[in-house]
Amino acid sequence: MDPDLQALSVQLGESAIRNTARLIADRITAAKARREDQQTIAELESIVNDLIADKAEIHRIAQAYQDELVAQRISTDDVAYITSSVLPVIKKLAESGAAGGSAQVEEMMKLLEPVLSVETVTVLQLLGFNFRKAIGQPLTDLVGRAILSNAVPAGDTAELASLQLRREIAVLEIAKDPEAYERFGELTGRR
Repeated sequence: MDPDLQALSVQLGESAIRNTARLIADRITAAKARREDQQTIAELESIVNDLIADKAEIHRIAQAYQDELVAQRISTDDVAYITSSVLPVIKKLAESGAAGGSAQVEEMMKLLEPVLSVETVTVLQLLGFNFRKAIGQPLTDLVGRAILSNAVPAGDTAELASLQLRREIAVLEIAKDPEAYERFGELTGRR
């Protein structure tokens, strides 16, 4: 379970325990038993204030649950936009790489279109499937790793420049010697 949802569940449980009917009734009975009007009134005001504060907390928790649900849910308009954007791209990719021709692409698209329909996505979401977590998060992680794998660490820039300079010097030394240049050409296929 998501840590944020766990924390909300714990807070909701604590609030529910504080506000059981039996506990409130016991507090009211104890306040009335004192038979001191001022103290009873103060205790009843405290009970009412606690209930109001707990109601506000429960309302905040419900709003947080709703916000979490909305963040996980993809709207019908979003699904329609994704479908209208993704299907043509998939079709172009399939056509460019299809060895079996356009008939095979059409067959594949007939199978894929119902899966990416508004109705299917809506039903899957109603069943609890979280597209953002299942597809969006792994895709985000994949792109992040791809970007980081192409980045040169900050400390390695000077070392990389030094290695490139050494390579250029070595290539120039090879170019001075005709026999070495011939062997280099054979090894690298640059003949």
